[in-house]
Amino acid sequence: MNKIVAFLLLCICMALTATAQENTGSIKGVVLNADGKPAPAASVLLAAKQITVTTDEHGIFRIANLQPGSYELVITLIGHEPVTHTVKVNAGKTTQPAVSLKAANKQLTNVTVTGRSDLRAVKQQAYTVTAIDATRLHNTPKDINQVLNHTTGIKIREEGGLGSNYSFSLNGFTGKQVRFFLDGMPMDNFGSALSLNNLPINMAERIEVYKGVVPISLGTDALGGAVNVITNQKIKQYLDASYSIGSFNTHRASLNSRYTFNNGFTVNVNGFYNYSDNDYKINVQIPDAQTGIYGEPVKIKRFHDAYRSHMGQVEAGFVNRQFADKLLFGLIVAENRKEVQTGMNMDLVAGHVFNSSESLIPTFKYKKENLFIKGLTVLANANMSFVKTGITDTSSRKYDWHGNYIVKTFGSNSGEISYYKTEFRFNDRNALANANLSYEINKQHSFSLNHNYSYARRKGEDPIAVDPIPFSEPNTLSKHVTGLAYRYATLNNRFSATVFTKLFSMRASTVEAEWGTHESMSSSYNKSGYGVAATWFIFPFAQVKASYESTWRLPEGEEMFGNGLLLQNNPYLKPEHSHNVNVGLSLAKTFGKHKFEGEVNYLYRKSGDFIRLESDGQTSRYSNLDSVRTSGIEWGVRYTYNDALTLEVNSTYQNTLNIKTYEQGLPNYIYWDRLPNMPYLFGSFDAAYRFKKAFYDHDALTIGIGGNFTEKFYLFWPSQGSTESKFIIPQQFTQDATVTWSLQNGRYNIAVQCANIGNVKVYDNFRLQKPGRAFNVKLRYFLHN
Repeated sequence: MNKIVAFLLLCICMALTATAQENTGSIKGVVLNADGKPAPAASVLLAAKQITVTTDEHGIFRIANLQPGSYELVITLIGHEPVTHTVKVNAGKTTQPAVSLKAANKQLTNVTVTGRSDLRAVKQQAYTVTAIDATRLHNTPKDINQVLNHTTGIKIREEGGLGSNYSFSLNGFTGKQVRFFLDGMPMDNFGSALSLNNLPINMAERIEVYKGVVPISLGTDALGGAVNVITNQKIKQYLDASYSIGSFNTHRASLNSRYTFNNGFTVNVNGFYNYSDNDYKINVQIPDAQTGIYGEPVKIKRFHDAYRSHMGQVEAGFVNRQFADKLLFGLIVAENRKEVQTGMNMDLVAGHVFNSSESLIPTFKYKKENLFIKGLTVLANANMSFVKTGITDTSSRKYDWHGNYIVKTFGSNSGEISYYKTEFRFNDRNALANANLSYEINKQHSFSLNHNYSYARRKGEDPIAVDPIPFSEPNTLSKHVTGLAYRYATLNNRFSATVFTKLFSMRASTVEAEWGTHESMSSSYNKSGYGVAATWFIFPFAQVKASYESTWRLPEGEEMFGNGLLLQNNPYLKPEHSHNVNVGLSLAKTFGKHKFEGEVNYLYRKSGDFIRLESDGQTSRYSNLDSVRTSGIEWGVRYTYNDALTLEVNSTYQNTLNIKTYEQGLPNYIYWDRLPNMPYLFGSFDAAYRFKKAFYDHDALTIGIGGNFTEKFYLFWPSQGSTESKFIIPQQFTQDATVTWSLQNGRYNIAVQCANIGNVKVYDNFRLQKPGRAFNVKLRYFLHN
């Protein structure tokens, strides 16, 4: 660690002693809004170099180290028409243009020019990344998970309706192998009430999906990718409130707001509420009460599957001050409660079991550019999370799908799902701190240093337990991840490359309680990784990317500790290692009113000690699978006509194979088998048309349709058993439709959605049926200044 810091300081000192380039010029301009006042948060794009900067609170922007010549600036601001302005740069001089904007006549919900410039900057990184413009979906009733499920490489599998358990897969990596962030802050320990299927799409301005190589600035040990949800950071004052109601007594509400005073003091207030009875109909085979023989499938309504979650967040601090570009202190409070209807499939029915979670999370965010010296930027995030999670399974009743029940024999200690009745609760105490220091010597050379520390502590109790309690003594896990990166870019920014290295360290302490004994165990690991990512613009409209990383992922507390019930612990779990390769081509070209975008990516992953969840009857445990190889290809195309018609389609094929040749000295009988219970071919499509001035001068009507396809796949190893006896998750193709009407330039909005139009049977998991056709209506009010 000391050597890395010394190396960085040496690089900074060398940069400070470098002589300035006298043959370059700069631009220092001001942007004025439609009222002739300085326009903060306007986006200024230097088209020739694809460099984007943002105006400060005085409407001023700066671009330095430019070769003499003429340049085109594209200035965009929400609520204003885009402006293209030509400036001439002279050697050794500063050009000072003033640009005035005009108010836009377009609907606010579709004016996302500021976000588009940010999206463009994200896509042009050397990393393989998909950037999703969330603003165009703010009027829809979707949550973030539903949006991501239409993205190349991503497959989200849900066990049921709103609030049900789900698994997230990105290019064959699942669970903790993919990391999730909210404005760069890891969400690992936020609790189940703050998972992606709870977050409304209105919270996000854009969503960044990194595949394979992950920037060191996120400070993570992700094995195969990361998802970073970026909230609105640019509007000084706004209010975004929405409410939706739908089938199965589903209610969803969200509130996002900010107020910034003239002295830079800012307050953010956000929250959401979700509720659903989830009483949709399913097809089940019910056994005869006398013979136990299963009859023909019948339609039955679920009766114990309700879900409720809510979250409130308050942040306060300063922005755009001399001591900080951003200094925010915050508090997040979240809670959820989920009734449990079934066990691992629909054969086991419960009527009183439920899970619950409570989270209390104080947060800290800090950012300062040009700290002490020009080009030096520091970014820091920290949080503590206090999470209480539990399961209650205390009933002596045994239910059937009709809601009938019998009482178990006197003295029975078994619950409806658990082996023993339980009121198990565990308390998690987690801490996380991330600091990123970056220094831009000039537009060609920059360095970054990042360090991430995390600590997890789990302690549990069960007042009605029969056997020893897991976590009666605390289990702890601490991690350190350090990254160092160097980035080079040519003066015209056509080529750029980043090389980096990472250091991983962890220490775990577990206490296993079994049959009255308490055995303490500890483990520690130190690993190192490295990688490179490069991109080259062959033409202004064509970009090639390639990246490679040798990386490690350290086990998480949940994987090592278990949950004290059906998920057993594994204190011997080892870090997993992967070689990740991505090669891709992206195109973006405009012909008058026609715009074409496309991308194709090849991926290769070779993983060792692959961490995988394995089931054994009613219990499961995370374990290491020695060798796994994933290869695949993904592609997507998008066509836009006159900012009105949009057509988009994508598909992903990924082949994940077990490449372990021997098992305990004998030939491995599942060698070269595709990993079971994992989708390998899937895709989606979306089409929409927006009618400008549909009924009034300042309204818009948008009609859209979308769909998802997944090919059938096997539940168990494909080579085992006869074709007739194999369990499969069937092929499925679902469609949904949405009609949105925006009034008063997007201030008032109403949307009607029909999901699963065909009312087909949908199974993401074996014999766990998802909801059929459902309708939702969403009302949204958006006000900004």
